[in-house]
Amino acid sequence: MAAAHETPTSKPARFLPWQASVAPREVSPRLLWLETFAIPLIGIGLAWWLRPADPTLLHASFPWLWFAPALVALRYGVLPGLLAIAPLLGNWFLTAQLLGDAGPFPQGHFFGGILLTLLCGEFADVWRERNARIEETNLYMAERVSRLTRRHLLLNLSHDRLEQEMLTRPGSIRDALVGLRDSVFKGQGSEELPATAELLEILAQYTNIQAAALHPVATTHGGRIGPPLRTIGEPEPLAEDDELLQTALERGELAHVAESSVAQPHASNQLVVAPVVSSDGALLAVLAVSKLPFFSLNVENLQLLSVILGYYADSVRGAPALAEIRRLLPTIPPMYAEELGRLLALQQRFGIDSHIVVLRFKGAQGEQIVEQFLHIKRGLDLYWQTEVEGVPTIALLMPFATPAGKEGFLLRIEKWLQSRFGGDFETLDVSWYAIDFASHDPLTELQRQMGR
Repeated sequence: MAAAHETPTSKPARFLPWQASVAPREVSPRLLWLETFAIPLIGIGLAWWLRPADPTLLHASFPWLWFAPALVALRYGVLPGLLAIAPLLGNWFLTAQLLGDAGPFPQGHFFGGILLTLLCGEFADVWRERNARIEETNLYMAERVSRLTRRHLLLNLSHDRLEQEMLTRPGSIRDALVGLRDSVFKGQGSEELPATAELLEILAQYTNIQAAALHPVATTHGGRIGPPLRTIGEPEPLAEDDELLQTALERGELAHVAESSVAQPHASNQLVVAPVVSSDGALLAVLAVSKLPFFSLNVENLQLLSVILGYYADSVRGAPALAEIRRLLPTIPPMYAEELGRLLALQQRFGIDSHIVVLRFKGAQGEQIVEQFLHIKRGLDLYWQTEVEGVPTIALLMPFATPAGKEGFLLRIEKWLQSRFGGDFETLDVSWYAIDFASHDPLTELQRQMGR
């Protein structure tokens, strides 16, 4: 996903072509420890070359050698920065042995340098953590937008197709994909890509593919395409150097022979090659379509094929987390469970806080309040509407909500109740319970609150 946000024509890439090598997003442990000692050793070597009479630079107008551990600390944090001071200590002892008359150990000089290194390392650690939290939050938002876009597109296509083919094909695409998601959930763990037969059946029914093969992608071996997992009809073999395949993998999206950029004689024996990519950018497989009716090679049909493959990929990626949540909460809506699983992972990995507010409407107007309450949903929030012991209940999932955000939301709800129903939480007999991801086990608390 990171590569998708890079813009080759942006100013940093144009004016600082070395930026990626100086500040890479990921550094191997070997390079980290190499640079931890190499940077101060290079500085010491320059000091011996430029000022052989004072290689510690104690008598210089500025302690230039302390740039080395400060840079290491800014780049990697406190511990590597402190280790980078060791060569400077060794340089002082070496100077004392070789040049003599080194004088007493410069405690103030080294104390100030160590303090500077600690400040630089702490600054780097704090901002690295903040940057990681912001990146993960933005990534979640981008994935959420991607999933919502796919679902809205799927709803539109399903509605159009249902209107056109009601008599010949009863049932909507959404119904078929709900069944596919359940098949993925039931088959997860038994094979690498579950429910591939059901996937190809849906594609054959709704996109008219006549011959196709689903190939796994070995991401650990440079994206190598494996032998077909499942086929329909009699598909043509997919070559590693197939032009459509290379185009689809480079762009991360469907490629077909009608495109001007790939429509060359004998460039491919496939009509369509579509990567199976999830919303977080994970490449799971590649679908190669060899036979497709001419009238089906249109934008709407190819768009539908991409959406179905993306929906399948998201179902496969979310199946493990969904299984644990549905084990504890069997009646939880699948979409709610998927988002809850992602937010739990963000909390565990990066400490990004979220909240669940469980509202129970016990009063005489409970049903009426719930009906109108569902129309004031905030953008990112998800609602789970159910009944607990006969009482209308809503579990409101609030992504990235801080305690202050949760309190502000409850205050707005109380004002809304006063303006619409003439009462507050107490007079209308509406109770609430907040689950803070940072201080509770959300699944255990939600299971208890929902009476499961």
